Amino acid sequence: MGGKGSGTPRKASGKPQPESGEDASVRDFLSELAQSGNSSRTLDAYRRDLDAFALFLRKRGKASLSDPGIDRNVALSYLFELEQREYRPRSVLRNLSSLRSFYQWLCRRGGASGNPFLDLSGPRRPQTVPAVLSEREMEVLLETDQGGSWEERRDRTMLELFYLTGIRLSELAGLLLGDLSESRDRIRVRGKGNKERFVPLVGRARDLLLAYLPEREGSSRDPLFPVAPGGEELSVHQIGRIVRRRVRLAGLGNRGVTPHTFRHSCATHLLDRGMDLRKIQELLGHESLGTTQKYTHVGLADLRRRYDRIRRKDHPDNDEND
Repeated sequence: MGGKGSGTPRKASGKPQPESGEDASVRDFLSELAQSGNSSRTLDAYRRDLDAFALFLRKRGKASLSDPGIDRNVALSYLFELEQREYRPRSVLRNLSSLRSFYQWLCRRGGASGNPFLDLSGPRRPQTVPAVLSEREMEVLLETDQGGSWEERRDRTMLELFYLTGIRLSELAGLLLGDLSESRDRIRVRGKGNKERFVPLVGRARDLLLAYLPEREGSSRDPLFPVAPGGEELSVHQIGRIVRRRVRLAGLGNRGVTPHTFRHSCATHLLDRGMDLRKIQELLGHESLGTTQKYTHVGLADLRRRYDRIRRKDHPDNDEND
């Protein structure tokens, strides 16, 4: 789990991972998560974490994840092994969260007398500031001309909507023609846990969408942004390639722009323009206001950088004392 989001350690062990089907409790646990509306990506993450721990246990003579000999010392040994295998802090924390949730579920089912991971804390998560483009940079990125093809009109419409609504990449890829309101001023978005919300369509995003829709005739179940007219939906990976191509053409290749930059930039620009934080939370579909509040730190970080540049310019020989 040490790679960036890869779920695998930076130094691959090369050993095969067991199948979670070998433990009935894992199957039941994942089944309940699926019934609660968790995405397939979330289920896969839980499965990998539980499989890895099951492999660790078998090497130590434990028959299964519900072996009564699994105690706090075993849990600590596993966290130590993850550290020795150079898992990144974020990945260790995810493993810890997965295992804590599983054993909490197992305790409720009577399959374990206690949760060995309950009060364990992992490494401190590094504080990261999301990459954000300025409004002018985002305008350049969106208006970069790639020709007058159908694909170009699709991409321009899709990316404008991506930025001006602040929806997630997976939500963008999953949009259907039937998600548009009859008045074409709102669109239904299916977020985490299959929770639905409506986000407004305004300004340039709505104008481009109205011009694009006549070319997208089809049923309500057809994708809003397909690979080709009448084709299947663009995948998140295909949208990522479209974003990277646009970034190169706009000359922003050194800014670390990813699809998530669109969401982060939307939230930050709305905050800069004075929108209430709770309104931004509702737009983005955040469960917690604390998640939304990270964008205030983006604004403060940018303000400090601007101040530092001005200060160095005005006082080139006095950088140390103020």
